[in-house]
Amino acid sequence: MTGDVIRLEKGGLVIDVSPLGGSILSANWHGMPFLKPVASPGLASQVFGAEACFPLIPFGNRIENNRFHFEGQDHVLQPNTADPLVLHGDGWLQGWEILKQAPDGIVFRYVHDLNEGSPFAYEAIQAIDICNDSLSLSLTITNKATRRLPYGLGFHPYFPRTPATRLFANVKRYWSERENHLPGEAGPLPTDLDFPNGTTLPGRWLNNAFAGWDGKARIEWPEIGMALSLEADAIFGHFVLYSPSEDGEFFCLEPMSHLPNAHAMERFEGLVTLDPGQQLGGRMTLRLVKPAHSR
Repeated sequence: MTGDVIRLEKGGLVIDVSPLGGSILSANWHGMPFLKPVASPGLASQVFGAEACFPLIPFGNRIENNRFHFEGQDHVLQPNTADPLVLHGDGWLQGWEILKQAPDGIVFRYVHDLNEGSPFAYEAIQAIDICNDSLSLSLTITNKATRRLPYGLGFHPYFPRTPATRLFANVKRYWSERENHLPGEAGPLPTDLDFPNGTTLPGRWLNNAFAGWDGKARIEWPEIGMALSLEADAIFGHFVLYSPSEDGEFFCLEPMSHLPNAHAMERFEGLVTLDPGQQLGGRMTLRLVKPAHSR
């Protein structure tokens, strides 16, 4: 391990984190990975080749045409990856400062100053804590701009995908995908995405947003004898499900405070307007359990 990789360990839980992107590089429980390191265009992956989870600030996913209108003013953002649309905000592409560090926890800080590529100015604090069978991530953002702006936050974990992986989640609405990976039309859940009753992931491309979520999910991996419960604060009323193929080794369930492209929607769909100095925060906990025969 290099100086940019920090290991957190308690009981059977071992997590490698990095201040590069404020990211988690790997996560194992009694030797079994429950987060999947995957190459991505984030900062940590440019150095180490993979990330397993990173924070989404001051928004997640994409903004149509890289611009939005808010309280009488147009705001323009610049693309930040090879994608033509600005993607996942700033924090995953920047170095974070270490505020506190212990064998079973770490606190990162990132300050984003106002620049020509974004109207946002903010301070973000991310705390990562582990126990014998749980990983807890909290994220807080403070508006440091001189004007009110809409903010959002989220997490982007990569989970292992096996043929029998099952996903349970209480969710009400599904959004189709249109060009540039933006949400299309809202509607009921497709029959092959019956998450309330539990379902294996269908063998097709998945990149969809879901709303009306209660912040709880369960993932079961029968082949490896492991299950995981996810609990997120009420602010996370949405998630994005991404899986590139049936043969892929991972899928993402990304808790978010808002819908993708919410900046371009009339009601801003979950974004929170912060006055200068105001904060927005939320927590997600992943808890490992022995496999169960029922939910």
